[in-house]
Amino acid sequence: MDENEVPPEDEVVDEARRVLAAADAGAYYRSIAALARASHGSLLQPMPFSPQLDFHRATCVVAEPSTDSVETVHLYGRAAYPDFDRLLLTAFRDPTYAHLLTDLYHGLCVEGRNVALVTNHGQIIDIALVLGALLVSMCAEDRTFGVLDERTNIEEMAMRSNLLVSRMVTTRQVFSLPTVQVLQSFCRSFFSVPQTASRRRVKLDPVLARANNTLMRDALTRQIEFGGQLLAMAASGSQDLRLAANLVQRVRSTWRQRRGEDPSDAPSLHLQPLYNGTIGLMLECGYALPLAISLESAHPEVVIGGITRVRESDDCHRVMEWIADAHQTATGVTTVYHRREDDLLTQVRDVMRS
Repeated sequence: MDENEVPPEDEVVDEARRVLAAADAGAYYRSIAALARASHGSLLQPMPFSPQLDFHRATCVVAEPSTDSVETVHLYGRAAYPDFDRLLLTAFRDPTYAHLLTDLYHGLCVEGRNVALVTNHGQIIDIALVLGALLVSMCAEDRTFGVLDERTNIEEMAMRSNLLVSRMVTTRQVFSLPTVQVLQSFCRSFFSVPQTASRRRVKLDPVLARANNTLMRDALTRQIEFGGQLLAMAASGSQDLRLAANLVQRVRSTWRQRRGEDPSDAPSLHLQPLYNGTIGLMLECGYALPLAISLESAHPEVVIGGITRVRESDDCHRVMEWIADAHQTATGVTTVYHRREDDLLTQVRDVMRS
């Protein structure tokens, strides 16, 4: 092969698998575990490495569903977030969204349509809670779809539901259970490694990170190709950045230039850009279901958008802009989606790190 020739995709995937198979599984696990931050809270606790657990193997990039009952999913949701019923289930059970859930059911289960469930990234558990609440609502005994009263169940929906999460969750436990096993009760999980400052902060081998994401992306693409798949992801590049009121002055000039207005003294939320890989996944799905969420105790809110066709990168950015606008309207917190690494975002990051 010429040195400038790109190897076939299958060869790239096979090489990624060989790289991960040759890695020291324990050392790799410890590097991944170091991605955890104090901001991830007390819910997710460290767990020891166990070679007996499939998802602790370096080559494991996806965990298949292992369902129990929809009541179990509901129990996990309420244990993880006390306002699960009041905030999340209430939103999906609102009669306003009955037609939306019917369209989603028929799109996934009848037409074989793929849909990306997209949220902002306020807390690490946000997207899992949203997906869990959606499935509990769709699988409820009193939920029917269309005038012929079609129904679904957690076994069917779990096989169609996919969650894109940080590989860091494989190193955590919740309710004295491996977090991955809790997720398996309602969905299939794909494990990614961040290609950002988080990876560099813990000195995670970039070769292993790329190999993980290559293997994961191949598995996820193959799953999407089956059709009828729901892919849930918190789509900002990384954790949303909250700029406290006492820090606004330090970015005032760029803010004025970026938004054409003078910033208030109130806090603001900054949604980081979509990466090309995330845009690619949204476009592969073809449809997006956007949702703005805030689990902040001061202003807990959920705003559900409509199922939206996405055909090009600009459509994906506009979905994120809708999420930002919906979040701002619902919470009153100034919310900015950054399409690219602009000066304002750079200054916000610098302020947050200082």
